[in-house]
Amino acid sequence: MSRIDTEQLKRRHPIADVVRRHGVELRGQGRRLTGRCPFHEDRTPSFCVYPETESFHCFGCGASGDVIDFVRRAEDLGFREAVLRLGGGAGGAGVGRAPGPTPGPRAPEKADRAPVLSLDDRLILTAACELYHETLLETPEALRYLDERGVQPWLRERCRLGASDGGRLVPYLKRRRLSLKRAEELGLLFPSGEETMAGRIVIPELRGAHRGWMVGRAPDGGPGPKYRGLSLPKPLLGYERGRRRLFLTEGPFDWLTLTGWGLSACALLGTQPGRGALRLLERARSVVLVMDADEAGRDAAQRLSAELGGRARVLELPPGVKDVSELGARPDGREIFFGLLDAVRRGADAASR
Repeated sequence: MSRIDTEQLKRRHPIADVVRRHGVELRGQGRRLTGRCPFHEDRTPSFCVYPETESFHCFGCGASGDVIDFVRRAEDLGFREAVLRLGGGAGGAGVGRAPGPTPGPRAPEKADRAPVLSLDDRLILTAACELYHETLLETPEALRYLDERGVQPWLRERCRLGASDGGRLVPYLKRRRLSLKRAEELGLLFPSGEETMAGRIVIPELRGAHRGWMVGRAPDGGPGPKYRGLSLPKPLLGYERGRRRLFLTEGPFDWLTLTGWGLSACALLGTQPGRGALRLLERARSVVLVMDADEAGRDAAQRLSAELGGRARVLELPPGVKDVSELGARPDGREIFFGLLDAVRRGADAASR
């Protein structure tokens, strides 16, 4: 399915309508609707739908994405099956669609535009990031975890990595006279006032002197979802420092691995780029796709390669290696990766002759 078809599909199926058709009662109005999450036992409403950006996020289990991601999770489908379920292909029945006329055109969507953050938003996110960075330097367990993942001290500093102990953010924001209500809306706090990043390694998105987004990674075997991001739309992580020749990964630790190897890398933070991310990638002279070695990663690489055309090349990881972060933890991982990269480049040179 082409990018245009996918975006038209999202416009035809407003996410709030699809969520309600799956039995989730949503309350509220305007920028955020809330309800009980259908993906975990949710005693207090922690599931949020954002009509303005056509996205959802659960502060309890960390599930997030667009309407296609929601259908994939709700009905345990692959990407193609979810698109067909929404009615995006021949014979697609649609999700809970009642008989009636096809919805008319909607106003151009804003889902893929970078969120416009106020000065207060930027101050809150930057303050949180710097607090978490200081906490990381005082937390031996977190530093040891990064060492085991091959993240060197210079890279922690350059990327302003952090850690949350779950108890410092609220008093810190109060001392800075920054809004706790807005911090909750941004996704830094649960409605209960607890930190969403508690017990996690924090990877921020850097925008000059400010921070525009962040994601928390739970230690291996820790409770809750592996990754938990803010309620803002996901960025193309690392693009601000990218160059005309890019390496594209799925996850933030994959991005850290390639950045540590001196490569100009970005992370999709998933497998489905929005129009905004694709527009950014289309500006690159070349893109090497280094996706996970699973079905979703292979599907994503195939779609992106078709979207980007001749500027894209796919680098396949060795058998038994799930992602580039796992490869980077091996003593010979860097050597293996650059050997694979040389083969990809030789193939590209041969194809251009």
